[in-house]
Amino acid sequence: MPKQKSKPITIKTEETLIWTGSSSNQTKAQKEFNDALRKHKEILEHSKEIEPLFQMVNETYLKEVLPELEKQKKLERMRFELMCSILIEEKLSFGKMQREFLRRYLLDICTDSILEDPNFYGKFRDQLETKFERMERLRYKNQMESKIKQKFGVEIDLDDLNRTQFDSEEDRESHEEKYKDFREKYEEYRAEYFRGRGTKSSERKKSKSQTEKEKKILESERLLSTDINVLFKNLAKLIHPDKEQDPVLREKKAKLMTKLSGARDNMNIAEILEIKMQVDELLPNQQTDVSFHDTSIKRFVGIIKSKIRELEDSIRQRFFSHPLMADFTERKITKESLTTYLKRVKKDNQMVTKAFEEEVEQLTKEPKYIKEMIKELQSLGVQF
Repeated sequence: MPKQKSKPITIKTEETLIWTGSSSNQTKAQKEFNDALRKHKEILEHSKEIEPLFQMVNETYLKEVLPELEKQKKLERMRFELMCSILIEEKLSFGKMQREFLRRYLLDICTDSILEDPNFYGKFRDQLETKFERMERLRYKNQMESKIKQKFGVEIDLDDLNRTQFDSEEDRESHEEKYKDFREKYEEYRAEYFRGRGTKSSERKKSKSQTEKEKKILESERLLSTDINVLFKNLAKLIHPDKEQDPVLREKKAKLMTKLSGARDNMNIAEILEIKMQVDELLPNQQTDVSFHDTSIKRFVGIIKSKIRELEDSIRQRFFSHPLMADFTERKITKESLTTYLKRVKKDNQMVTKAFEEEVEQLTKEPKYIKEMIKELQSLGVQF
């Protein structure tokens, strides 16, 4: 905070007012506030510096990693189809346990991927299932469809309902229209269910500590609103552009006034206090004639620290919600650490693609290679 030449304002109160005066006379609360505000500025600057790094992550994902993932998806399907062909068409003799392991492994892939492409995986599922497994699956499916009809009065096909792949946009729209009635009824049921749970929860008697906590929050919000309004009025008097004759100064004041109004509407005390410092720098001979008690300053510190946590969380959330950042372990995101990480991710994906290519090539040339694959899967602990 810049040093202010004006003398502290004297107002009769029970507490010593602070905020104005030279920095050498700052109280502990003022110093804590300045530290918090400085940290808030640093995080804001950091969030701007982070943007090009996020773009680097996104560009790597779109140009380098996504094409590899698409290749892997195609190769994985080819690998699956070759393995099914070897088993179903009996191109190789297997021991009883080997055959059952392979059948269950491939059936598991069908179950996990059926919604991705029902036509492709459905035909293999029908060939891999035993009669008993098919009967159990259909029995469970019919049971669930019957319950849905009883509950919502609508007949549906669960396999078709959960379909995610469509041949065209018209096919998608037709599917949505077909199940529109059921989805609307289901959403109404969910809303009613959660409303009922919310009512039961609200009917519980609040504890004394909960009541006291809520009172403190409401009082804190009331005091904050008062502090913001006091500061807003004092700042608005100084920077209202309509009263300024100098065109350059009028433009600067207009920009500050717009920022100030937005900060007031959003109850953003951190931004208002930063605007206050900008006003003090813009108008060094017209300091804002307002002071605050230590209690208010401490409240500002708490709010600014909360804003800092929100900013840090938003930065982390934006980065680590990206599919490429799941394994990033560094505490601090820097260009150097990110570049090293992205190189490793690209290399790892290229290695996975190569492994799939080699397996597809081996299965195509030499079907008995599948027995080596079974051994490897078993050594990795795959069980059914």
